[in-house]
Amino acid sequence: MVATKLKTILSGTTSPSRKATRRGLWSLCSPRRPDEGVKSHDSKSSKTANLIRWEGASVNIFETLREQVAIGRLIEPSSGGKAHCVAPGHQDNDPSMHVYDDHVHCFACGFHGDVTDLWAAMRSFARPIEAALDLAREFGVELPEAGPEARKRARERREKEDLYLVQARACHGALSRYPHVSQWWEDRGFGEELRERFLLGANKEGTAALIPFWHRGRVHGLIRRKLEGEPKYLYPKVEEFSGGHRPLFIPASASASAFLVEGIVDALALTAIGEDAIAVGGTGMSREQLRELDAVPGQLYILPDVDEEGEQAAREWARKLYPKALLCPAEYEGEAAGA
Repeated sequence: MVATKLKTILSGTTSPSRKATRRGLWSLCSPRRPDEGVKSHDSKSSKTANLIRWEGASVNIFETLREQVAIGRLIEPSSGGKAHCVAPGHQDNDPSMHVYDDHVHCFACGFHGDVTDLWAAMRSFARPIEAALDLAREFGVELPEAGPEARKRARERREKEDLYLVQARACHGALSRYPHVSQWWEDRGFGEELRERFLLGANKEGTAALIPFWHRGRVHGLIRRKLEGEPKYLYPKVEEFSGGHRPLFIPASASASAFLVEGIVDALALTAIGEDAIAVGGTGMSREQLRELDAVPGQLYILPDVDEEGEQAAREWARKLYPKALLCPAEYEGEAAGA
């Protein structure tokens, strides 16, 4: 498991420097090309990839804004990455809202949102769609053409994600009733601050850890990770995801080069130490996920699970995505080995 290999780096700190993180990760692996003689995947240009993403699906103006308007253009954090919370009714004298690449999270009142949520709070918009249109006008963003029906679908999708966020907060609050689930997270290097940042929680019975299905700052569903028994991971049904399919799990941003992993917790661990990370959520990669990976800017570095099935899947991903993706050895070496 990649997260186990990273535990030495993760434990004992919640905000290591990116430079130190990069050194630690590159001591784990040296990327290599997929097998010679195998036909490689023809990586699309960014423009073409984005067109593919919208093909046959409703246009989502919220995703367009997340991709084109950085959080930092709306609010400037202090050197510690914090800013005064913008949530209505929160008098935040001591800055408690953490500013990340693609979302903000207030550790005092729990306000959480992407660039549109932030703009809505700052400009007092009650409806997300109105905030999105105003934000686009303010920053000169050309939105995809969308008729009334497409906007309705985008609004319904947004409302579904908002509901999942409420449920994730409730599951995070449930940790106080189940200390053994909190300890399960603690044993994997996720202390209190990280648990709150990612809204990691427990189910109502205390038999499973709950993980919000993060995708670029929004919650698209809830994942149950059973503490005992198989299968370990229980994902929402395809139709339960806000977009109608299981997207890539992206707990933070993926604006530059990113590590591609199989496991959800692996992606969380990488993000916790300051890296861009993407998880497929298993060995099988769907057509929709492959298209999403095409649209990710920069190089992808595949970190395979250290088992036969994981290594085989990683090689297949590398063949499909080469030259965009490079494969790291499954047997990691360096300071984090054996953690």
